[in-house]
Amino acid sequence: MSPSVNVPLKGAAGWQKLQTQRKAFWSRGTNNVLSPHFRAAEFWTHDGSAPPIVARPALVTLCEVFLEPLREKFGVALVLSGYRHELYNQQIGGARFSQHVYEQTFESVAADLRFELGTPALWAAEARLIRERANSGQGGVGRYDRSGFVHVDNRGYAADWAG
Repeated sequence: MSPSVNVPLKGAAGWQKLQTQRKAFWSRGTNNVLSPHFRAAEFWTHDGSAPPIVARPALVTLCEVFLEPLREKFGVALVLSGYRHELYNQQIGGARFSQHVYEQTFESVAADLRFELGTPALWAAEARLIRERANSGQGGVGRYDRSGFVHVDNRGYAADWAG
């Protein structure tokens, strides 16, 4: 699978310019607002790297279809991991073709979440119900009981796993 968007790796020529452009975009107007309770800044890589601009429609969809309904049922959500650039994903041992690497899959994006109420089992079960009812059976749901979070993405097919 080749990347959807060709970008330099972090630290390579052009990375800093790209980040400057992205950060300017996300700070303009309401670009940072993805839904009533979620902001793009919550999805930035932990090293401060901003997600691709072209991923905004998929982020809005992820929030509207999955995250807002989950939040309504389970309370305030903490986005543990959203966007990861390629090098960061490698450093943390992420899957090679992770939905978190938005440059590879800007049409679909991912978030790892923890909610105020419930358990990863309940969050994953609800995400699967949402997927069937509201998203034509499409999207990935990963349940991580030991780590205490759920992964949700809006890929174009159903995928379920436990970690």
